[in-house]
Amino acid sequence: MRRCRFALALACCLAGGNACAQASGSVSLVSDYNYRGVGYSKGDPVAQFNLSFDTRSGFYAGTFASQLKMSGTPRGVYAIGYAGYARRMSAGPSWEVGASNHTFSSMSALNYREVYAGLGGDRLSGRVSYSPAYLGTSMRTVYGELNGGVALTDDVGLFARVGYLRPLSTVPRYTSGARADARIGVSMSIEAWKVQAAWDALHAERGAYARSSGSIGSRNGLVLTVGRSF
Repeated sequence: MRRCRFALALACCLAGGNACAQASGSVSLVSDYNYRGVGYSKGDPVAQFNLSFDTRSGFYAGTFASQLKMSGTPRGVYAIGYAGYARRMSAGPSWEVGASNHTFSSMSALNYREVYAGLGGDRLSGRVSYSPAYLGTSMRTVYGELNGGVALTDDVGLFARVGYLRPLSTVPRYTSGARADARIGVSMSIEAWKVQAAWDALHAERGAYARSSGSIGSRNGLVLTVGRSF
């Protein structure tokens, strides 16, 4: 299903100027990669890639990929493919709905899918995501997030996000608890380059979400990112 949606959005972009608004991408190096509180690089720097397509009609699609260094698994790639539809209201924020597929190249048993819906304005956006089988288990989860940003100058800005994951069901052999993650930082743009420094924090009720995810505990630390857009 993900491939079909991605192919449809890409076909719209290739159809002509009236169908496609823009395509964009970036490559970056991050000092430590944590996604929704789960560490995917074991504290080591990893390279990441992002590519997105946005059409004037509101359909969009994209992919994100990062090197994967997860405890208990061989090194590989963690990738997120997504597609959705966004529309701006006549007055006020825009809304979106979509779906995503999360793939672990070195541990396919952890793969899972999500559907999401969100609202967004110029400085603040929020999204709620639902997975019927989180990290390859039959555990149902919901994840809510709030993202914000403000420009200090044309090239410098502040950003922040907070997220909360809540299991909606239990799975035999795995203990699961809620967890909250947050990030606050500053970003600087120099032509096509972007540099970010952020403080990541996680508060988690200890639990094992899947056989290879390990035990997730509270932590915090500084994360640096250097990237280039194209």
